[in-house]
Amino acid sequence: MSNTLQWRFRHFNVFSALEWHAMLNMRSRIFVVEQRCPYQDPDDVDPHCWHLEGLLDGELIASLRIAPPGAVYEEVSIGRVAVAPDNRGQSLGRELMVKSMAYAQDLWPNHGVRISGQAYLQEFYHGLGFTTVKGPYLEDDLPHFEMLLS
Repeated sequence: MSNTLQWRFRHFNVFSALEWHAMLNMRSRIFVVEQRCPYQDPDDVDPHCWHLEGLLDGELIASLRIAPPGAVYEEVSIGRVAVAPDNRGQSLGRELMVKSMAYAQDLWPNHGVRISGQAYLQEFYHGLGFTTVKGPYLEDDLPHFEMLLS
């Protein structure tokens, strides 16, 4: 095994059925099963989004989505940030966010980025330059803060 990490950034429209299945499989393992939060993960926003994937030797281990302005908020939105449990503690979440913030700026210059971040990650997002603008509030029965990167 070569342990080669590859980052892939692409629009929903170019995923194969098998690739999208891997994305939903990982997201549901984390957001529904691990976090014990029954909610509808695939939604009407995904088809409008760009998705960043981290692949280790071809296996999906990290992902997030970037929604264009107007799809979720007036600003660009980053969400569904996920790192597989076996790959945590390697700063992949930070790398995901830094890469996605750069992609968002390239795609939509002069737009802010607004997120709904889980409360336990508030300081993580502050460290990336986000400011808390609302909350805490419950989203899918988990405490969240709305945060903005101008």
